[in-house]
Amino acid sequence: MKFGDVMIHVEVVYARPERQWSIELELDVGTTAEAAAETAKNSEPLRWIDEWHVVAYAVWGREVAGTYQLKDGDRLELLRPLPVDPMEARRRKASDRRG
Repeated sequence: MKFGDVMIHVEVVYARPERQWSIELELDVGTTAEAAAETAKNSEPLRWIDEWHVVAYAVWGREVAGTYQLKDGDRLELLRPLPVDPMEARRRKASDRRG
């Protein structure tokens, strides 16, 4: 890093039903969501996660593209695939109620 270069601080979170991980990263200005996810994936405590299924990204709960340039203070959420399609889950629930 050269004198005067500006860095941003970003929190990256990844969750599974049984556990959530969070890591604070210091990144170059202009770092994309996808690049930050790769950096997080290779950092402790996320390095050991054997199944890394990221299908999308969100910043503070709003979905963003992998090319989104992160800003200082952003919370990058790494989104997994849903275990059950929401429409199918509603159908099953309605069917169970009807008996």
